[in-house]
Amino acid sequence: MNNPLIPLLLVTGLVLAGCSDGNNNNKKAAATCEGAEVQPERLFLQQLGSNSVIVKWRGNRDGGAEASSLCFGTDMAALPAESKTSATVTATGHSEVLLSGLEPGTTYYYSVGGAGTADAGHSFRTAPAAGELPEDGNTRIWIVGDSGVGGTDDPEAGYVRDGFETFVKNHGDEPADLFLMLGDNAYNQGTDLEHQKAIFDVYTTLLATTPLWPTIGNHEMGSLGISTTTSPDDYTIIGDGSQGGPDPAPDSPMPYLNIFTLPTDGEIGGLPSGTEQYYSFDYANVHIVSLDSQLSIRDPDSRAAMLQWLKDDLSANSLDWTVVIFHHPPYTKGSHDSDSELGGIDQPIFAIREEFTPVFEQYGVDLAYSGHSHIYERSYYINGHTGLSDTFDPATMAELNDSGQPASGQGDEAYTQIARDGADDKVVYTVAGNGGKVTFTTSGYPHPANFFSKLEIGSVVIDAGADRLEASFVDMNGSVLDSFVMTR
Repeated sequence: MNNPLIPLLLVTGLVLAGCSDGNNNNKKAAATCEGAEVQPERLFLQQLGSNSVIVKWRGNRDGGAEASSLCFGTDMAALPAESKTSATVTATGHSEVLLSGLEPGTTYYYSVGGAGTADAGHSFRTAPAAGELPEDGNTRIWIVGDSGVGGTDDPEAGYVRDGFETFVKNHGDEPADLFLMLGDNAYNQGTDLEHQKAIFDVYTTLLATTPLWPTIGNHEMGSLGISTTTSPDDYTIIGDGSQGGPDPAPDSPMPYLNIFTLPTDGEIGGLPSGTEQYYSFDYANVHIVSLDSQLSIRDPDSRAAMLQWLKDDLSANSLDWTVVIFHHPPYTKGSHDSDSELGGIDQPIFAIREEFTPVFEQYGVDLAYSGHSHIYERSYYINGHTGLSDTFDPATMAELNDSGQPASGQGDEAYTQIARDGADDKVVYTVAGNGGKVTFTTSGYPHPANFFSKLEIGSVVIDAGADRLEASFVDMNGSVLDSFVMTR
C-alpha cells in the first residue's frame, strides 16, 4: 500500500565521475557507492513518470540479508555515493525507495544494496515530459490477462512471455515502455506466494526495467475467485493455506494492495482517486485508467463514486490516446458469458456494460481491455451496445465501411478516432484473458459485437505514436494473429 514516509531523493545536482570545471581542469572524481549488490526475490518498478519512479523489492535470492538501500545514476559503472538512499520497509516486508527529481526521457541504472556499479538489467528510462513522445516516437505497451497460472506445472504464461520477446526481436527490438496486467494475475486465490510464482518468478527480467500497472480480478480476492464482497478487508482463502494466506495487519489482508504501490493522488497524472483500487496515469501522449470491477463496482455508493471520478478524470484528460483496463468484459462468449450474471459472480459485467461503456463513449476512450474470460476477443469500433448479445445491431452500433458492413480496422478499413459521423464516441473492446490459459466458449459464440475471436494463448501489444495507434494480438510464437489500426 502507499506509504507517505518513503524518502525522497532529489538527483538534480549530483556530481558524477569524470566532470570538468569548464576551464579544462579536471575535478576530483566523485566518490561512488561502496555497498554490495543484492539480487532480491522480487524486484519491480512502480509509478514510473517523467521525473520519478518507485523501486520496490523483497528478499534475497542468495539467502543472505535483505538490502536496505539503493544507489543509482546515469553511468552504470559509477553510481555516485550521494545517490545512496535508505528504503522504507512496509508491514509485509517490502522495501521501497521513491526516486524523485529525475530528468525526463533519461536512462538510469540502480543497484539494490548500494554497490558502485549496476547490472545492465537493473535500469529504467523515465517517461518523456507530459504530452511529449518518446525519443523513438512510439510508446509500446504490453498487456496480459489472467496470466496467473505460474510455476513449472503450468508453463503457459512463460510461453506467452516468450512470444512477446520474439515479437520484440522481430519488430525492431523495441522493448515495452509499460506492462499492464488485467487481473487474475495470481491463481488461485491471489495469495502473496501465488503472486511470487505467477508474477515475480515469470517476468523477472522485464519487471526490473519496466513499470507494472495492474488491475483487480476476482481471484485477487481469494475465495477461489467466487467472492462477491465489496471490501478488501474481507479477503480470505478457501482450503489449507498451502499457497499462502492473508497478509498481517496493519496492512490490508489483501496481498494485491500490499504488493503494489499504486497512485491515489494523481502522482503520475490523472485525477486523484483516493484509493489504490482504481487510478489513472499518463505516459507520453497516452492516458491510462485502471478501474476496479471486482470490489468498488459491487457497492452502489462506491460504484457511483468510481463512475463520477471516471467522468471527471476523462474530462480533464487532453492526451492523444486513452486506454481503460478492468477485469470483467462487457462483450464475451468465452469461458464467461456476458449474457449471464452467473449467480452474482459476474454481476460486474452488467454494471460495466450498462453504466460504464456509455461514459467511455461519451468522453473519448479509444480502447478498453479486460480479462476474466479465457479467450481473445476483439470488437468492432462500436457505440451504444448496453444490452444482451442479441440486441447488438451492427448497422447502428458499429463503424461501417464503404459497403455498409462493420469495418475491420485493417487495411483501408482502419478506424479513425473521429468517426465518419464526426464524433469521437466509439470504442474498440478487447478481451485478453488468454495470458496463461484458454478454456472453452459459451452458447452464442462468437459474440456478434466481436470482429475476431480465438481460443489461443497470447498477449496484446499496443504501439502508440502521434497520429497512429496499432494494437496486435501476439501468440506464443511471436506471430500476429489479429491487429487493427486507429488514426487521429
